[in-house]
Amino acid sequence: MSALFEKLKKDALDWRMSGYGGTDFPLIGEILRWQFDGDPGPGEALDDGVPLKYLRQPQFQALEVYWFVRVCKNTPHVVDLYKDYYGGDKEGFFNALGVPVSRDALEYATEDQILDRVKTDLDFVKDKKIHALHEAAILNYPSYILALAMGAGKTVLIGAIIATEFAMSLRYPKGNFMKNALVFAPGTTIIESLRELSGMPFEKILPSKWHQNFAANLKIEYPRTKQKDIQALGGSLYNLIVTNTEKIQLRAKTVRRGKLDAINFAEKEKRVALESNLRLQKICGLPGLGIFSDEAHHTYGNTFDELKRVRETINHIHEQTPLVAVINTTGTPYYKKQSLKEVIFWYGLGDGIKDNILKSLNEGFRQYNMSEQSDGAVFDDVIREFFTTYGDVALPDGAKAKIAFYFKTQEHLDESRRLIERAMAKINQDASQILVNTQKSIAKDIEEFQRLNDPGNQKRVILLIGKGVEGWNCPSLFACALIKEQTRSNNYILQAATRCLRQVPGNTHSARIFLDADNIEILNKELENNFGTTLMLIGGTETATRTVTIKIRKVKLPKLDITRIIKRVVRAGKTRRKIKLDKPRGKEMPPALASVLTPDFSGPRGILMPTGETKELPAGKETTGCHAAAWKIAAKYHLPGMPVLKCLRGLYPRGEIPNSDLYELFQQVEDQQADYKTVEEKVTDALALIRTHDEDGRALFDEENGARVHRLRMSQGAFDRMKQKDLFAGRKDYADKGDISFHYSPYNFDSEPEREFFRKVLAMLNITPGEVKEFLFTGGLTDPKKTDFHFEYLGRDGRYHDYFPDFVLVKKTGEYFIVEVKAERDRDDATVQAKAKAVEELREIQPKQFKYNIVYAPAHGVADIDLKPVTNWLYNSNSKT
Repeated sequence: MSALFEKLKKDALDWRMSGYGGTDFPLIGEILRWQFDGDPGPGEALDDGVPLKYLRQPQFQALEVYWFVRVCKNTPHVVDLYKDYYGGDKEGFFNALGVPVSRDALEYATEDQILDRVKTDLDFVKDKKIHALHEAAILNYPSYILALAMGAGKTVLIGAIIATEFAMSLRYPKGNFMKNALVFAPGTTIIESLRELSGMPFEKILPSKWHQNFAANLKIEYPRTKQKDIQALGGSLYNLIVTNTEKIQLRAKTVRRGKLDAINFAEKEKRVALESNLRLQKICGLPGLGIFSDEAHHTYGNTFDELKRVRETINHIHEQTPLVAVINTTGTPYYKKQSLKEVIFWYGLGDGIKDNILKSLNEGFRQYNMSEQSDGAVFDDVIREFFTTYGDVALPDGAKAKIAFYFKTQEHLDESRRLIERAMAKINQDASQILVNTQKSIAKDIEEFQRLNDPGNQKRVILLIGKGVEGWNCPSLFACALIKEQTRSNNYILQAATRCLRQVPGNTHSARIFLDADNIEILNKELENNFGTTLMLIGGTETATRTVTIKIRKVKLPKLDITRIIKRVVRAGKTRRKIKLDKPRGKEMPPALASVLTPDFSGPRGILMPTGETKELPAGKETTGCHAAAWKIAAKYHLPGMPVLKCLRGLYPRGEIPNSDLYELFQQVEDQQADYKTVEEKVTDALALIRTHDEDGRALFDEENGARVHRLRMSQGAFDRMKQKDLFAGRKDYADKGDISFHYSPYNFDSEPEREFFRKVLAMLNITPGEVKEFLFTGGLTDPKKTDFHFEYLGRDGRYHDYFPDFVLVKKTGEYFIVEVKAERDRDDATVQAKAKAVEELREIQPKQFKYNIVYAPAHGVADIDLKPVTNWLYNSNSKT
């Protein structure tokens, strides 16, 4: 019998293939079609092979199933959803719900009578072991679970649902759509990961005309730890509030004992009802509320009391303001081996590995028997294998591969660190690569831990106690080690061991997990309890990938001259002035002030903001020796030290300078020496389109049958889509009469507009080549080590990224034309414009040397690409390019 989530997925696909019809809300069809690449029309069939613009396949499928349940099934209670799919077959209905029912009950009792026992008879529930079903059945509001394996992008899915709900509400204000959203999760680590909501590119989720209205109304708030209230106004709309479970759950009112004896005080405590805190009261006043519970398996708690408290909070909100729905996201569809009946979508660990959303674990487990091996020998082996396997491995952005060791106690960590350092020394690895993060870590180490994914971070061996588990997003982590038995509670082994599975596009390296025999046993049980799988199954699951071999045909290509303006600070005068110092008289150094800061979490990352208040620090009477002061002044102003020292000794014969005088002395030197100016100079670099060797002479390409080759590894699905759309193009596929193209073969276009642009321009050049020497597709080779043809642009995240343009045409004169091909819908995309700005700033320096143009492919057909900018440049037209 098919599970409910399997039936829903099939029906949602049928709904898609029919054009998303049959509802009173056609906008949802427009929004769902918008997720596909190529702007498909309302009647165009869209199977799972059609590429998506932004969402991953499981994210989109979950979003689609969610809206199928919302608008096609009218948001039913989950039990009613089971009745819809399994009703009429009493035995099949209860089998689907997981309720073992006797033959007599099936024959003589109705479905509703048995369901009443599920809801009210706790002995029946306990006997049948159906606690999860009982909790789902007694809810008075729609509640659904979307179960996606870690790394599949649950936070983005939550953001996509909220964006589409708000857009639907703005379009259909009288419809039953969310007008406010509350997102909560347990603990601080998971909340940090939810801050991704603030930086989501919602313009890639919603069509432009609906995104503008949504963005104008959206208000995101992350209540601060000591903030008792929330900023959202009572009754206001389109608030997105992200908070910890602990900050909003019902709390028992504090009872003061006073003069009561122990017995009467205990009685008074029992009589005091639970009350909601100020945050919760404000939330209860928000209309059209939807609740999102991230890592929802926590909603079921470790104990029944914990479950009761969280559910009571949601129930309390529903009593005050009827909820539109409760959406739970989790990585597991199970609770203590019981399948959660609210699951309407499931994407498991094995699916993630197969689809390359998670790193492969094929042959990735290493087991140690600690009773037969010494600790030192085990750590020697782990460290040796990690650096042998991952020593040169990095993510595509340059972040180096890392390994995390998990420990239970500080004593265990300290003892193991000594052995790890010794093991690293044996293979000539510096112990400075070790980073420790525990509950006692200082701020500097915590900050280092938070930026482990930065390409410049040098820490590679991470030692942890109680950190780095659920919610930790570290794709540069390639290995985890759990040596010696850990705690058996709360799926700790499972959460820790699978942290290294998070994947990023472009990575082709698998992950590795090192465990002792005890932890192997625990992990296997936790996998079975939470995912219905085993180590053998996920360890044997390989990512479905294909390797495409690209042959480098031309290496003697023209270099492209690019001129940049470099700013330098230089001394204005030709000679350095002789300094003259006077002893400060009656002047004191300005008071040292301490600014009062407060955390601000309104943005995607929490920062410290000044409150405006300052405090003056008391002045001390310390002194600084003349030698030390002279060295500081000489170093700051690039002066010879001895003349400075001679001046200071003349002013302070005892050799000590009051610190209160230092400020004035520095000011005197500043006034005499600050004779600098900023000069600009143009520097011209020659960019190599193909680099065959690095600066040390090492070959950058593999060799195969005497030819240089570049290997691309991609998922099987991506390969199939590219083949289907003819996005691989070799010399045999296109006539190239002047051999001006295909510096490597095959070309691997990203889209049909790129392929169509290439086809049309090459056909034109075959007839009239003009002065063109090379016409190359450059967007497929995106390794900065192998090509200089890339530019830096400032991204949405405030960081600089590499931009590799799609095409370049080079004339025999050395002039060149850079072309980027985009779909019409991307005309206002912030990233596209940022890339263009970066190149245009360089073009303005040398307008005659090169041109830059973005060619937009119209939505109605790629064949109508406008080539006028290219032809104007090729044939020296005076028209504007």
